[in-house]
Amino acid sequence: METAKPDSNKKKVWIAIVIMALVTAGVSYWVIRHNDSWVTKSTIQRKALPADQCKKTGTWYEDEKGKLITSSDEEDILNGMEYFYQKTGVQPYLWVSSFYDQVIEIGYYRDREKAVDQILSDKYDELFGTDEGHVLIAVSYIFRSPNFYYWMCYPGDSAKLQVMDDEAMQILIDCLSYMLERDYEHVGRSIGKAFIKAADIMMTDQTYQSYAVAIVIAVAFVFIMVICIVSIRKSGKENVAYSKTLKAREEARKEEAIADQKQTEFDRKKYEDELETQYMAIPCPNCGGSGNKIRKGTVGICKYCGTAIKVGRDGKIEFLSNDD
Repeated sequence: METAKPDSNKKKVWIAIVIMALVTAGVSYWVIRHNDSWVTKSTIQRKALPADQCKKTGTWYEDEKGKLITSSDEEDILNGMEYFYQKTGVQPYLWVSSFYDQVIEIGYYRDREKAVDQILSDKYDELFGTDEGHVLIAVSYIFRSPNFYYWMCYPGDSAKLQVMDDEAMQILIDCLSYMLERDYEHVGRSIGKAFIKAADIMMTDQTYQSYAVAIVIAVAFVFIMVICIVSIRKSGKENVAYSKTLKAREEARKEEAIADQKQTEFDRKKYEDELETQYMAIPCPNCGGSGNKIRKGTVGICKYCGTAIKVGRDGKIEFLSNDD
């Protein structure tokens, strides 16, 4: 039976390694591609605000001029905001207005950041008074562009202290601005999904997830490297073993040929020896010449006088005349 060559096995191993590498690269690309690089990562494990620190209201949003939210958008937006509230314990309030125009006007005369803070603080007090468990999300058109918005968050003190820190606010703004810009044709759906996604990200420490992804990718590459090293070493050993096998087979063939040749020579020698025993030294009965060797059961001719001499199988000599 023929043994498979190591090169053939090695080729199969390398094909498997290449496939695994491609799969690993594909998975890594998919993870990186779907890892939401556009949104700020959460590095804190947050806990929801206790229910007694946020008095839930029946009003969730306000669109002063009705430019962003329509009646068809309301259900999606409220579902998303309700999810955000259940997940974080902080009730959001979406304020769509032209407050940024006021900020620009005020900002010419004093610090713009303070102007924004003052406007949002006044609006928060107007809506919630001393209740510190809400977050005001203000969105305003910029430069009268219908698809370009300015987003700001203003949480109450309790909400900011326990949930809506600077990182959490940035996550919420990232989700709202990105998802609305990506799907402006469906405002309600975009904003609703943004609140849901922001809540999920904010309430999860993604540091460990990033480490987990990195570890999985690293382990996969290490696994492939180990397979490569092991397969290369194994292939090397197989090549050595295969070379030894070929050498042993060649030596075996040589030994077999030598043995066959010796057997042939032995058989020939044996035959010749046996044949030699069939010859007899016969003196010629006619001339007396010696040195004639004639095989039993045959007729020989004297090499001296040409007389025919017959030797029976029993070794009996019989003289034959030349006429016979």
